[in-house]
Amino acid sequence: MRKLLALLLVLALIAAACGDDDDTAAGDDGADTPSDDGTEEPADDGTEEPADDGSEEPMDDEPFVFGAAIAESGGFELYDSEVMKGMEYAIEQVNAAGGINGRMAELMIADHMTDVTQVEAVTESLIADGADLIVTTADYDFGAAAALAAANAGLISMGGAGAPEFGYEGLGDLHFNVYQGTPTEGAAAAEWGYNTKGWSNAFLLVDTSIEYSTSLCDFFEEVWTGLGGSIAGRETFLNSDASINSQVSSIAASDADVLIACSYPPGGASAIRQIRTGGIDLPIIGGAGYDGTFWLESTPDLSDFYYPTMVSSAGDDPNADVNTFLEFVDPAGGAIYALFGQQIVEIVARAAEMADSTDTEALASAIESFTDEPTLVGPTTFTDTCHIPLGRNMAIVEIQGGVPSFVEYVTPSLVPDSAC
Repeated sequence: MRKLLALLLVLALIAAACGDDDDTAAGDDGADTPSDDGTEEPADDGTEEPADDGSEEPMDDEPFVFGAAIAESGGFELYDSEVMKGMEYAIEQVNAAGGINGRMAELMIADHMTDVTQVEAVTESLIADGADLIVTTADYDFGAAAALAAANAGLISMGGAGAPEFGYEGLGDLHFNVYQGTPTEGAAAAEWGYNTKGWSNAFLLVDTSIEYSTSLCDFFEEVWTGLGGSIAGRETFLNSDASINSQVSSIAASDADVLIACSYPPGGASAIRQIRTGGIDLPIIGGAGYDGTFWLESTPDLSDFYYPTMVSSAGDDPNADVNTFLEFVDPAGGAIYALFGQQIVEIVARAAEMADSTDTEALASAIESFTDEPTLVGPTTFTDTCHIPLGRNMAIVEIQGGVPSFVEYVTPSLVPDSAC
């Protein structure tokens, strides 16, 4: 892209030089010739056009810049690096098809180093460098400051995170969440476990380190008990806890027929290992935070573990396009994070096509008009008051003998009311 811009600049200089030569020759031929030939008219048009067109709608030869305020270091690098892989893939696809409403897409990254105090500053640096849209870390706690900084600058922000606050209600009318959120995730897990597997007495193990895992168990419990299920017990821990011995003892002493692990690696993986080595062989339902195989080495031959997620990351999804995407991206972490990045680009490109514009307000309005809009991960809906695609179908993945595989897609019917 830099080479292209440099070439365009050289061509512009050559054109300007040729224009000067023409003016000189015309002057030699006669004083009236420039006026008769229209030399003055292009000058008038060139003066007015930038003011008319450039103030609101960038020219097609200007890139559309996705500014990513994400972690390239620290704990969240594991997740945000996958988001970037998905974005890079989707940008290549979009540019091959003509760009974002004719503008080639580019990715610009600023590293907040998994330091929440740095998020606002790196976001503002991206805005100062010309970002057209801000991409946030895949987490409410680390993404909120970036979304608010984008809103202050009048820019759309997008990201994927489970917490329902990561939408219109929590972050304003210019922020969009590309993930269906923990209300959908919790409902899918509860309905599938209760209706399909026949489990009825669940023990909740809640990682309270971030909003995602806390809200996941809250929404699961709401739907589970609404279906008629009971709660055998509830214990909490932090992702950074080295030991959960007391929690394992509580689970073992309960009469639960299924364990719900609302967490994510690495601490969530450690918790699962301690549960299994503690002699507990209950079936376990985790969350989408467990997507991928990167954490399974710490829990050898894990079986009877299930989780809802966006698609099957095992390469066996019923949608061949999903499998092609995953084969190309080859995510080291969970497929869900790479899909966050892919969805951001796909949704923006689709909205720009619908609006025939890349203006912020036009893009936002077009996204809000999505009603079962087909995307790689399924029909996607937003509204002018809900910027989370609640209720979108979710894939159930099971792990048996340390190997993940697709089970089925579930479209939950009892998605809890939530501010989205």
